Amino acid sequence: MKKLERQKFIKLKLAKDKKVYVSELARILQVTDRTIRSDLKYLSEKRVCVLFHGGAKLIDVQYDVEFKETSLHTMLKGLKNSYQPKEPSIKTEENNTETDVYVLGSFNIDIVTEVDNLPKIGQTQRATSTHFYPGGKGANQASAAATLCDNVHLTIKVGQDEFSEKAKSYLSSTNITSLTLLEDSQTHTGSAIVLVSSQTGNNMITIDLGANETIKTEEILQDIDLIREAKVFLTQLENNFDATRFAIEQAYSSQTLVILDPAPYREEVKQILPFIDIITPNEIEAEEISGIKITDISTAKDAAKAIYQQGVNHVIITMAEKGSILYNHLGFHYTPAYKSAVIDTSGAGDAFTGSLAAYLAKGVNLKQAINYATAFSSLKIEKKGASNMPDKGLITYRMNREYIIE
Repeated sequence: MKKLERQKFIKLKLAKDKKVYVSELARILQVTDRTIRSDLKYLSEKRVCVLFHGGAKLIDVQYDVEFKETSLHTMLKGLKNSYQPKEPSIKTEENNTETDVYVLGSFNIDIVTEVDNLPKIGQTQRATSTHFYPGGKGANQASAAATLCDNVHLTIKVGQDEFSEKAKSYLSSTNITSLTLLEDSQTHTGSAIVLVSSQTGNNMITIDLGANETIKTEEILQDIDLIREAKVFLTQLENNFDATRFAIEQAYSSQTLVILDPAPYREEVKQILPFIDIITPNEIEAEEISGIKITDISTAKDAAKAIYQQGVNHVIITMAEKGSILYNHLGFHYTPAYKSAVIDTSGAGDAFTGSLAAYLAKGVNLKQAINYATAFSSLKIEKKGASNMPDKGLITYRMNREYIIE
């Protein structure tokens, strides 16, 4: 058995049993005790486990949780001097980081039906076309990030069905650098039904998450090195929440910049807000998290501030053609939207968040990264299909042309 395969086995056993023993592992894997001790030493250096005489035990992330909550409590009391980053902190090349952006997310097949106007409740409409596209917020955001920067890793889970074969075919054609493709023989690949208005480009989406919700914590443990060594960790809420939370905690404890797209909204998201560096809700999600109805820029600011007070370092509320609001310890910053010839708005938020992660990984400051991401997403909605990302060469052209919505 090769070294990487052996260490993968050890990590899975740690996840299951919490403790492992040198002699037992040597017997199972048919190697020497010395080899196992070397493997455990390597994993301990990666902070996967803690060594004890004769074995090792899985690191308990709760120590990191308690530290974060204490820091947050102090910060919310007004004592922010101990932690005031002017910009999101990005690991430098000195850390020998191999992954710029690590994306834990979903893959869905999008069944996209075009209609003249979105139907009302109880209304039957004739569709003008139906197409199948690759999608899922994780895959879309990874595709957006990979359009703009090198070394993007995506972890997803699919079923063992026809849609999973389409997933493999699509992902092999993208610029995504590396992939952890998990499979579940008992569950189908995720899918989404998307209605798009040909008149406005607006959409309605329903999701059957399928295998996306069966990702397990021990499967995340396989990628622990990639997560901890990445510059940016990006995720959403289309996977099993416990596994998502575990991955976020691991990224946060390693000082990896953590970005969360809180969609689709679920109440449990409030449990993990103290671990989030940047959150990118749309207006509906921001209302759910903050409890504040958003009707204009003023109420959007109120919602952003309320979310910030729950522990997030940087809150970016995206508002489609109305632009976006950033709130952090420096105050508010408004970024206007760019004009677009709207064809399909599905995937616009994914284009924004994925490109934002890429620009931050490249060292661009937050306000400038938001501006670039705004231009990128404005180009995305001129293309059909949620995963159909624009050419990066068009971004500067759009910004220079000053297609800004007044």
